[in-house]
Amino acid sequence: METLQVRLGQRIARHRKAIGLTQAVLAEKVSVQPETMCRIEKGQRAVSLELIGLLSRALDIELHDLFRLRKSDSPKDRAVERLLWFAARLSSEEIELLMDVGAAVLGHTRRINHE
Repeated sequence: METLQVRLGQRIARHRKAIGLTQAVLAEKVSVQPETMCRIEKGQRAVSLELIGLLSRALDIELHDLFRLRKSDSPKDRAVERLLWFAARLSSEEIELLMDVGAAVLGHTRRINHE
């Protein structure tokens, strides 16, 4: 079973990649060495509360979202997480548009699968 430290590191890495940052850039944003960021993401280094706060801000995610660790980490779980992260940054009008487009694509896909 993975430790909390490993799972937190994986979550940090996933969020970092989702917003297109390198380890070096994230390390610079939170004032640590790139090697330290690498160890954190691999779960090889404990993270202080202060650093967790800095990482949360640098990754533009709520602190509690950083600790939303599930028992399973299926591809669907990761996709839903990315979708929620993306949608949280949209305006209400953009979310409505995204929902309309998603409903149209889903409807089209289901029609094709039933033919």
